Amino acid sequence: MPFHFIHRAASCALVCLIGAFGSGTAAAQSRVSLALPAPSLLFAPAYIALERGYFREQGIEPKIIYVAGPGVVPALLGRSADFALVSGGIQIAAAVRNQKLVALANLQDRVTTDIVVRKAVAERFEAARPGDTAARMRALKGLTIGIDAVNGLPHSFLRYLAHKTGMNPETDFTITALQPQAMVAAMKRGTIDAMVFSPPFTLAAEAEGGANWISGPDVDLPELRSFPYNVVLVRPDYCRTEAALCRGFVAALRKAIALMRSEPEAGLAALAKTFEAMEPAILRRSYALFAHHARADVSLTEEMYRNVVAFDRIAGLIPQDAVVPPIGELYSPGIAP
Repeated sequence: MPFHFIHRAASCALVCLIGAFGSGTAAAQSRVSLALPAPSLLFAPAYIALERGYFREQGIEPKIIYVAGPGVVPALLGRSADFALVSGGIQIAAAVRNQKLVALANLQDRVTTDIVVRKAVAERFEAARPGDTAARMRALKGLTIGIDAVNGLPHSFLRYLAHKTGMNPETDFTITALQPQAMVAAMKRGTIDAMVFSPPFTLAAEAEGGANWISGPDVDLPELRSFPYNVVLVRPDYCRTEAALCRGFVAALRKAIALMRSEPEAGLAALAKTFEAMEPAILRRSYALFAHHARADVSLTEEMYRNVVAFDRIAGLIPQDAVVPPIGELYSPGIAP
């Protein structure tokens, strides 16, 4: 069956008390733009914070815009977005190109990208046992594989695993870039053999005749065990003039994660309208995965920073000899409440 998302934009026009900042006075809502790479359950904290009014409590009215993969970087730098949620790997790659952005928080600390293969193709690879990442990667040689954007996180994940297993990601696969919904449809039609993305799209592909071939959370490789998978980015100068706004933005996301972990059914209900066209079973399974890996303290550690830099070097997002800025220039934990 077709798999479509109907994004429900939340708009607020109320006046609220910004008690979190200690002002005790009424203030108009501050309008900001939030860039997301795709309408995915990975960004559940943002959708929940909108639906439950957590941003509104902080005096913030976010407008969500979608920009595929690394496109969130120029969206921020070009000031068409004020905040973005994206992988820390994209942030590091941009910093090496002198496109420096600052992370305020990390909302998830595990890679939840999956590789799904059409069952008709997977049946030819019986020797590749579940959990044997190297054998399963080698079985993909010669296949046409869908990604959402060149050098985005799914593409980088594929390249990383290829390099780790002795493959050449430039010649061993045929890569095609498609929107996530289009990847699911292309899998069903057989015009691509596999796709790399995260739930709910990978779960939808499984429902349409795919097999989960490599599960990101189950891959046991050092750089993937503690990872800044979903960071909140801003321009370097943004929080200097909008410190209270930055703190409020992160506070709303932390409150959403707390709800996801302490009252999972309430968090799931808050997503129902945004993802009303999604199969309920797929919504529930995707939500459970991301709630499990959501980082309650939203911190980004030194270990995560080292891991993401190593990941980017291996995946080819940055040169092996690239000079990477120190963590202090790319992360501002003092902004978080």
